[in-house]
Amino acid sequence: MPEHDMRTAAGERWLAIPQPSSFAPAGGRWMPSSVRVFAEEPALEGEAVRLEEELAALGIPRGDRAVVRLRRSGSSPEAFAIEIGEDVEVRAGDAAGSFRATRQLLHNLRAQGFVPCGRVESAPAVAERGLHLDAARKHFPADWIVGMLHAAADVGINVFQWHFSENEGFRLASETFPEVVSADHITREEAGRIVEVAHDLHVDVVPSLDMPGHLRRVLSAHPELRLPPGVDAVSGGAVDTAHALDITRDEAIAFARGLIDDMAPVFPHSTKWNLGGDEFVAFERIEDYPALTDAARARYGPDGTGFDLLAAFVNEIARHLGGRGLQARAWNDGMLRGAVVPLDPEVVLTWWTNWHAAMRPVSEALTAGHRLVNLNDDLLYYVLGENAGYRYPTAERIWAADWHPGLFPRLWGEGGQATVRQELAAPYPAPLVGCAFAIWSDRPEAQTPEQVAEGIRSPMRAMVERAWNAGTLLSHQEFCEIDALIGVATEVGRARR
Repeated sequence: MPEHDMRTAAGERWLAIPQPSSFAPAGGRWMPSSVRVFAEEPALEGEAVRLEEELAALGIPRGDRAVVRLRRSGSSPEAFAIEIGEDVEVRAGDAAGSFRATRQLLHNLRAQGFVPCGRVESAPAVAERGLHLDAARKHFPADWIVGMLHAAADVGINVFQWHFSENEGFRLASETFPEVVSADHITREEAGRIVEVAHDLHVDVVPSLDMPGHLRRVLSAHPELRLPPGVDAVSGGAVDTAHALDITRDEAIAFARGLIDDMAPVFPHSTKWNLGGDEFVAFERIEDYPALTDAARARYGPDGTGFDLLAAFVNEIARHLGGRGLQARAWNDGMLRGAVVPLDPEVVLTWWTNWHAAMRPVSEALTAGHRLVNLNDDLLYYVLGENAGYRYPTAERIWAADWHPGLFPRLWGEGGQATVRQELAAPYPAPLVGCAFAIWSDRPEAQTPEQVAEGIRSPMRAMVERAWNAGTLLSHQEFCEIDALIGVATEVGRARR
């Protein structure tokens, strides 16, 4: 998209992230000495209460000098229009849209002390702008997570994927399996607070309980459920499988269902669940795991492979989640690779990588009927300690790549790894659900929680700006200026419902 000058013909700038789809200035500034906020129907009353509190915190107390009216209009939930004159009228599809619109007002007030008069219209190009947090390898205190939710929701994040189980830790209290829980963890009471704060901020929480791999911590308490070790085809030595559930056995699959049943009540508002499916074994050497090969051939005939067993496992867990009203999601790297068992097309693929040539391209996922969430690991992965060759993402790199929600990790080509562009053009096809920024705690000691919050601020906001608008009209310099001016939201303003 071409760059533009944020300064309008009226000499004012609209300072907010994400930028609205359009701003028609009318001249003048809205900066009343007092204000009252009215909701025209009960569904918006919570947002009216929240906004009055937030305006008061910015020095505009409740009073009769100006009015903000919140109204419902349109069918798109998050789309909104704002008319700013002596009074302000906000029209949005629902309470979430009203929340997004009022953030725009608050950003301008924080950035420049007033809101430019005129008309603003906006609608997101994709439904989801997510933040994934690996709170399993590293313990993040509940207060930090709550603060992060406020800061993220303030700029348009509407999905929080909470990754609480990993090889190195299980950090959410369990009632059925207390033996798997790490010493430092989130209690059920703390989890309840986090979930309710997210709900109040119109952020969907997606639990992330990775299986059948990434279970070393859990399986250390249940070694009898581990996949038998693999055998290196070259050296003949054993290949570690202490992290992998033995999906060839019914009792292991029942255990996986039990873990989900234990954790699901923590998330009463959730409608989605990421079951993992990634890095179960070394996929590029799946023949090194005879327990998988033998079981697959016994079940599916001579063409059966470990990928068929993995697809069958994911399908089974997806059915179990569906019975709880939860949409199943899985990471892409091991999916769509079975010879016999097709992956349930209702499983949403969270697409993070195509680092290996055998990983299937986005085009195949679309042909098979899957919906997608883009977590382009080259640009959107914040890996603590920059482990495994990753670099901390920056807004500058995101701008330089001209990233947008349809730009996925590159494929292998004749020139080698990451040489073929993999892109869906806007307006996006319906299967592109959205995108997400991911924090991975590979080296947990590399940064404090406070350093993580500061480190993700700019690149996460860059993702949201470009996700909401399918790109951006801002230059990188303009984005950085707005980023600095709007600051970070406080926890002022809780809706009363």
